[in-house]
Amino acid sequence: MGQLGIVLMGVADTLMVGRLGKDVLAAANQANSIFFMVSSVTFGVMFAISSRVSIQYGEGLRQETFTTYRAGQVAAMLLFLCQFTILEIIIRNFEWLGQAESINRLTPDFLRIINYSALPMLLSTASRQYTDGLGHTKVAMSITFGGLGLNVLLNYGLIYGNMGLPEMGMLGAAWATLIARVGMALSGIWYIRYSGFLSAYRPARMPAWNEIKIQLSALWKLGLPVGLQTFAEWACFSISGLMVGWLGTAQVAAHAVALNVASVAYMVVSGLAVAGSILVGNAYGEKNREAIRKVAHATFFIVVVFQLVNACIFVLFNEQIAGWYGVETEVMPVILPLFFLAALFQLADGIQAGAMNLLRGITDVKWSSLISVISYWVISLPASYVLGIILDGKVFGIWTGFTLGLFIAAAFGVWRFYHRLNRLQWE
Repeated sequence: MGQLGIVLMGVADTLMVGRLGKDVLAAANQANSIFFMVSSVTFGVMFAISSRVSIQYGEGLRQETFTTYRAGQVAAMLLFLCQFTILEIIIRNFEWLGQAESINRLTPDFLRIINYSALPMLLSTASRQYTDGLGHTKVAMSITFGGLGLNVLLNYGLIYGNMGLPEMGMLGAAWATLIARVGMALSGIWYIRYSGFLSAYRPARMPAWNEIKIQLSALWKLGLPVGLQTFAEWACFSISGLMVGWLGTAQVAAHAVALNVASVAYMVVSGLAVAGSILVGNAYGEKNREAIRKVAHATFFIVVVFQLVNACIFVLFNEQIAGWYGVETEVMPVILPLFFLAALFQLADGIQAGAMNLLRGITDVKWSSLISVISYWVISLPASYVLGIILDGKVFGIWTGFTLGLFIAAAFGVWRFYHRLNRLQWE
């Protein structure tokens, strides 16, 4: 539910901005797509916090988990500087991306505002990964849904000029996102610092810099390959979105809505996969191979059942779902067939998410990175370009390309996990 809350912020933005027209919807989608493409590396590194914490918890090193959290805060600040710089370069040279004139005009200002939200987003992620790694997942869920409520309220006020707030149009959504992320970051930091529930994990004295450096080094070692893996996947979707941008705003709007809906299902599955990673990390710390195997079986079973249900919903209710976004009539014929492709690819997406998270739980991150790079960059992106651009399959060809990459990632991810599990060696 916490993972779902994160993506529901994007859904709320898309629903509320979409009523301003397809140009605005397309511009906001491209801004968020570029933001999360760059964020994929920084998010990947932060994901290592929960893996480290869950393993330390399994080893009985409870107070060392707090040192890992403090190292995560340092990593968040360093990663923010890199991310902010890269995005500012893109903003200042946005015309390089070859988008439609309306997107070139509207997107940079929106992207500049949410660029500042990267720091609170990363600090919030550090807090969430820490409490999740300890198994206290309700904490992050509560904070995330609080942020979601604030975001929706501010969207209502700032986009349309309600509640006595200025009418800012699509930029109001960007400011709402920034404010909500600041609130979430402060809430997470406050909870970890003052909660009596976590007092058993807080050491009597704050960790020294030398202790933090040791954990920071471990986070880089585990997190950078994970960052490469998440970048390979997320950038594939983002670059595919840029390809769609070459086809006009109607195609971009359809892509935005269909992918937005599919992301809701994916984030729930992602949360289930993260839960599997945490439980596998606990069992890995306990050196319990059979417990790892049982968690893996359960994770894959739940993911497949959940995604099959979603596939049925996408196929049976595609027209009703598309209607919620209030898009223009000319976009509907493009959106509806995309839901059939979404029903297909999200099954593979859920399985690969489970496999990659389980691999992270047993610290086998280099192979997951290699699988992702091959699946998305060697296979998916070229296939999307050929099918969508060269063969003029438009957005449908582009979606077929990344669907192919997801199935390959799922197959190799499952194979690698069970292959590695049968050969695990503990000192």
